[in-house]
Amino acid sequence: MSSKQKLIFFILVAGIYNILVYSLYHFESNFENTNINNLADAYWYSIVTLTTVGYGDFYPITFWGRLIGILFVLGSLGVLGYIVTELSLKISEYLKKREMGYFGTDMNNHCIIIGWNAFSKQVADQIIKAEEDLAIVVNKESDLKTIKQLYSDKNCFVLLTDLNDYKALDKIKLKESRRVYISFENDTDTLVYTISLKKRFENINCVVAIENIELKSSFNYLGVQFIIPKNEIVSKFIASYIFEPNVALLTEDLISTSNDKSNLDICETKLSSKHTYINTTYLETFIHLKEKYGITLVALSRKGQLIKNPENHLTLQENDVIIYIANGENKQFIN
Repeated sequence: MSSKQKLIFFILVAGIYNILVYSLYHFESNFENTNINNLADAYWYSIVTLTTVGYGDFYPITFWGRLIGILFVLGSLGVLGYIVTELSLKISEYLKKREMGYFGTDMNNHCIIIGWNAFSKQVADQIIKAEEDLAIVVNKESDLKTIKQLYSDKNCFVLLTDLNDYKALDKIKLKESRRVYISFENDTDTLVYTISLKKRFENINCVVAIENIELKSSFNYLGVQFIIPKNEIVSKFIASYIFEPNVALLTEDLISTSNDKSNLDICETKLSSKHTYINTTYLETFIHLKEKYGITLVALSRKGQLIKNPENHLTLQENDVIIYIANGENKQFIN
């Protein structure tokens, strides 16, 4: 039923109701020994009857009054049914909107995946395994249900919407996210979507995985910092397994997320202004981490530039990102 139809129906019902109440007052007030003496009594009786409360303090005694009373009794069934139905629909609608992510999330500094496929699922597995907050945007209800079954709502928020509804992306707090991974099966679709997204959210940090390496310059032009050529990465791994299998095994262990004490993980931490290692040299930090926590410092990033094997005397500064190797247990000590 449309809003206009609902309004007409409401006006019609309200009109009939008031006519019946006035008629009840008319028939009862003119009769001797009646207890409905004015319109207020008639309205009170009708409301008590329609809501099935039934105090019994007012009641009709005339034939026509009782006939109207019967109509109110029968109407109470409709009112009660209407209220229960509307309440059930509102609750169902609320739960549906909540499941679809309609009310948004309060996550900050979280990861976002836009688009869902087998490859993005593998990425999501690693993010969830690292116990990081993740928001996923999908445009199919089947994908929504799959993700809900795979991951807990505790650190995974899912939004079901048209991917081109950029206003809806405010619900996942896109501007407050750490990284946005755009995942489409086709590189062209990924490029087109990235162009549209960066046009509206210029300062977001995007990550894309592509198969056609020739498109890398196009993504660079858009300001996408992290472009992963799928085929190139796979070929390097295969070659490494062929002639340096132990190196390949270690590399696989390092790039996968681990919370286990026996497995290693390569991690990064951004140094705040009050961090312990601010104004210490790279060598001093290296020795301290190794001796106290068994953590191996390997590199740092400054102003977006990765510095491999830094000079020993290099002084760590605020907002530097230190990169280190740790296991699932000791990596917590560096934060």
